[in-house]
Amino acid sequence: MPAPAPHDNFTLKEEIRAYWSARAESFDLSYGHAIKSDRELQAFQRLIGDSFGREPLDVLDLACGTGEITRALLSLKHRVTALDFSEAMLERARAKHGKAARFRLGDAERLLDDDASYDALITRHLVWTLTDPEAAFAEWFRVLRPGGRLLVIDGDWINRTRWQALVNRFGTWLREKRGAAAHQIDADTHASITKRFYFKDGLSQQRLEAMLTAVGFAAITPADYGQVVREQQRAAPLHDAIRLGSSTRFALLAHKPADAAASR
Repeated sequence: MPAPAPHDNFTLKEEIRAYWSARAESFDLSYGHAIKSDRELQAFQRLIGDSFGREPLDVLDLACGTGEITRALLSLKHRVTALDFSEAMLERARAKHGKAARFRLGDAERLLDDDASYDALITRHLVWTLTDPEAAFAEWFRVLRPGGRLLVIDGDWINRTRWQALVNRFGTWLREKRGAAAHQIDADTHASITKRFYFKDGLSQQRLEAMLTAVGFAAITPADYGQVVREQQRAAPLHDAIRLGSSTRFALLAHKPADAAASR
């Protein structure tokens, strides 16, 4: 078998794993990553409750990171399997939740679960990083039970309107003026990998909806993620609150039809 080319998906995925593993230690310091207040947690609870209903479900938390969405799911009594590609992230998630959830190291694009294993799937800030989203969405459809639901929380982290760009520059200027620490990221590595993402030109609700529809999802509707962002801004220092408003953030809820086969 030939060695991977410098920029093929295997190499890129390993770079993605290394990049986010390196960020694991400081990940929860960032507003928009860790749940920073009771009000933000309550907003997540409403979002999840409105999307999945009020009964406890078998839920797969895809790209669970340090376990913050897992925290919201557990608070609603769901039975959670939390998967991440980074062992460093999983270490922090396990430290928070112990045996309250089942934690697994794995690839969200190549799941090892049986068909129809879960009532619901949730993922936050994963889709924009996928190297093979068609394969991932087909896998997510496969492991959902008929009638199951998928909640995708994501955004366009590549493109900004002129207004958003102005807001971001002002937030960055204010952060520097106040002497606040910048987010601990490797800017060069981040720029390198984002230029090679599938969604390197940006992720939109419309594009995501079309791709989910193509693999069989139906009844795709926006979910109210704005309530979460508002609570994040309420808890954040002014410069971070401003910067939270400088990108397009959204959530989409999709259904696997009740009469769908377990796999396609």
